[in-house]
Amino acid sequence: MAAKKKTTRKKAAKRSTRKKTTKRSTRKKKMNGAKLLKAADRELTAVAKRIDKQIDRMGKEMRKAERQAARETARLLRQARTKLDKLPVKGSSEWNKFLRQSKKDLSKTLGSLERSVKPKPVRKKKKTAKKKTTRKKRSA
Repeated sequence: MAAKKKTTRKKAAKRSTRKKTTKRSTRKKKMNGAKLLKAADRELTAVAKRIDKQIDRMGKEMRKAERQAARETARLLRQARTKLDKLPVKGSSEWNKFLRQSKKDLSKTLGSLERSVKPKPVRKKKKTAKKKTTRKKRSA
């Protein structure tokens, strides 16, 4: 019987091929991971921008609703004060005096409450002027 020959060449070739493929695959995996991280970062920044826009819009809507509610409250207080002022005062002199004073006090209180509830006008912020810097000439 003949003895089998060992083929060292094939084994060596397989080993070197395996090492190269391993290096290539890890390199590809690293590149894919980096690409995925960049894509995820882009997506997250886009989502963050959209969320910021939505929060800003909701804040504006809340401030607008707040001003509308304050306007409505001030209007109702104004109506109550005018109706109170139009009420006739009847009764004896002391009672009459008490009712007039009470009407005045209540009217004053309603007016101050109306002013405190009334929304303040929204003013635009002034742009601050930049100071001009003067350069000093150097004496040589």
